Amino acid sequence: MKKTAKLVFTLLQLLPIIVWHSLAMCWFRSLNPVTLSDKTLRKILPPDMAESEKHQWQAVHHGTTSRWRLQLPAQQKILFAKTNPPDYSTRLFGALFQLSSNELGFYRELQKYAGIETPISYGQYGNRYRYVLLLEDLQPRASFSSIKSRCNLVTAESVIDTLASLHASFWQDQRFDQQWHWVNRQQYHRNRLFLELLRQQSTVSAVRRYREFLPEQTRQLAHKINQAYPRLEQAWGQGERTLVHGDAHIGNMYFLEGGKTGLLDWQVIGFEHGMRDVSYFIINSLPTELRQQQQYLLLERYVQRLNERGVDFTMEKAKEQYLLHAPYVWISSAITAASDTMQEKKIAAAGLIRTSRAIVDLNVEKIL
Repeated sequence: MKKTAKLVFTLLQLLPIIVWHSLAMCWFRSLNPVTLSDKTLRKILPPDMAESEKHQWQAVHHGTTSRWRLQLPAQQKILFAKTNPPDYSTRLFGALFQLSSNELGFYRELQKYAGIETPISYGQYGNRYRYVLLLEDLQPRASFSSIKSRCNLVTAESVIDTLASLHASFWQDQRFDQQWHWVNRQQYHRNRLFLELLRQQSTVSAVRRYREFLPEQTRQLAHKINQAYPRLEQAWGQGERTLVHGDAHIGNMYFLEGGKTGLLDWQVIGFEHGMRDVSYFIINSLPTELRQQQQYLLLERYVQRLNERGVDFTMEKAKEQYLLHAPYVWISSAITAASDTMQEKKIAAAGLIRTSRAIVDLNVEKIL
């Protein structure tokens, strides 16, 4: 009865926020790029690509964003495009957490300082409710993977090197207190009520949906993680910070000949512990047996790469933060697994299974 009353109270508190964003979504209708005029497209594209007559759009995929390919016959070029998703619930989720604003902001202001491989940006347009982002089509020069694939050690080492380079480029950067103040200090501080409701409902739903594939202790640990969440927030907010990708699983990466790794989908960037990305990748994307064998060696590699770039970071601190962020990785996978729109079911299940095994064998209960 108390849980029901608390849920009703939270929903009533959230109602004005939901109504506000819903009205804004009605005003700024979802952008279907097929309806963009040549004139508007010319404003978005750089001057040397402004000739856009007879362009064609091809739908690729609809998830947390809608993805397209734009054919430009005059330039004999194909671009990759991202826009708001068409369905209400996913679009509202994106608006609440400013997913499009984060990604547009990364390409406008932060990309040139990142020091890592990222897609070339050809133009941005819009706001959190209605936008289009034009990027290079990476297919001709890159390969891709997903969480359900088996990441090997060589690939994992390349990813760790990329994350270390990104984090070293922005370590304790004072510009985050000035012109980059729009970047989240902690993602959980934005729309706290909505995130708390989403977290609590999703963890229960995800465990129930995939119970037969998860360790027996998962339900109990999920409850303890939810109870300890305010204390985890306090711990995540202490210490040195840098720009983090925020969703650094292998499905948001691409791989080039020669072993170089690039990062995609900058929708949940933050100014946080760099170890958030490292924990997220290792726990979410590595097969369990590989993670168990190599996780601390990969942490050593990360620390070494930071030290080489002049960042003072120790293995002791890496191990401490690795364990500290493991509950966050599990919560993120549970939210994805409970949703029917964020990821394909097989991918969501693979992530939840891996992270559930990790919170058990890492014994995260001792920090809760």
